[in-house]
Amino acid sequence: MAKTGIIWSDQYIKYNLGEGHPMNPKRLIIPYQLFKSLSLFDLPDFQFFTPSPATDSEILLFHTFNYLKTMKELSKAGKGVQLRLGLGTGDCPVFPEMHEASSLVVGGALEGVKRIQSGDVQQAFALLGGLHHAFAEKATGFCYYNDVVISIKYLQQKYGIERVLYIDTDVHHGDGVLQAFYEDKNVLGVSLHESPRFLFPGTGFTDEIGKGLGLGYTINIPLFPGTWNELYIMTFENIIPCIWEEYDPEFVIWQCGADGHYRDILGHLALTTELYSYLGKRIAELSQDCSAQGRLLLLGGGGYTPDSVARVWLASLVGVTGITIPTDSPSDWIDFCLQKYGIEVNPHLKDPPLDWKKLDGYPFIEEEIIEATQQSINYLKSLLRPVPDWKACEPFFQT
Repeated sequence: MAKTGIIWSDQYIKYNLGEGHPMNPKRLIIPYQLFKSLSLFDLPDFQFFTPSPATDSEILLFHTFNYLKTMKELSKAGKGVQLRLGLGTGDCPVFPEMHEASSLVVGGALEGVKRIQSGDVQQAFALLGGLHHAFAEKATGFCYYNDVVISIKYLQQKYGIERVLYIDTDVHHGDGVLQAFYEDKNVLGVSLHESPRFLFPGTGFTDEIGKGLGLGYTINIPLFPGTWNELYIMTFENIIPCIWEEYDPEFVIWQCGADGHYRDILGHLALTTELYSYLGKRIAELSQDCSAQGRLLLLGGGGYTPDSVARVWLASLVGVTGITIPTDSPSDWIDFCLQKYGIEVNPHLKDPPLDWKKLDGYPFIEEEIIEATQQSINYLKSLLRPVPDWKACEPFFQT
């Protein structure tokens, strides 16, 4: 088994957008406590790393000086509004130590990059990371600093990495990252997300495939509400492997958001822990069989039902590393969640097979979802087929 780093700081809980806000410390502490209860940090092939906050120069790899200055000012005051910069909204409220907490998120992602590039570990998982909505001069979607974009630019400038593959399986479109590299063929950005017709941020349609030198290097795969495991896997396998092989990335970043799980409070997909184990295993395999040679950074991303976040992140890690976990949830974890938060977590770490049609709230019948998904796949293939760099995938696109 490859050496795996876990990036965590007790100071992560300061990234607290409010008790009634979906982005609150419970969604971090409960997964971290599960990892502790399973003694993952004691396994010989796992290493635990505590990050330091990102420096101003690291943050300025992407964000503007004016934005950084305003973040610091409002953070010190602990209040205020700058709507042009997206600060002080319901999604992105101003809170004390906002800059410091956000800098630590970036520092966590960079810690993973540095540990992988130094050879300390082959892969790393920063639990609080993947804040993919932030733009160069705007906070949005619970995200203030974009640790993903900064990490990619750091890889490019510090290590001379020329081909980074960013794959985003969060239920929300990875708009801040994909826009940052929309005209850059040195980053292949792939986002599988719930259709923007139904969910924030309203971008990520199939025909958004890049521009200029980056044409064909942005791949958006919108999924209809109610999409279940088997359909998700079919979609993934119909698009990703051939493109991945042809691109031959030197480094891979996976934003493994847990909000596609069927119990998440913000998304509308019908995915289970089994899907995330599959994704982890498949992404690790593809990362190994290319120039990246297994160099893979996982970023926790979204997920707003703490129980499912914990079990989805664990399932993703199980897929990537191949570790064996028990069937039942640890009793001390169950007790911790009940006593500290009054939350009754699932007594089993893995979801049972799900009959998605029994779930409430999905507006499409099975045939319509399948037909719409296949149309989206075919349309994306038709858009990518003329791109010269994907010519080797022509037989694959014909299937």
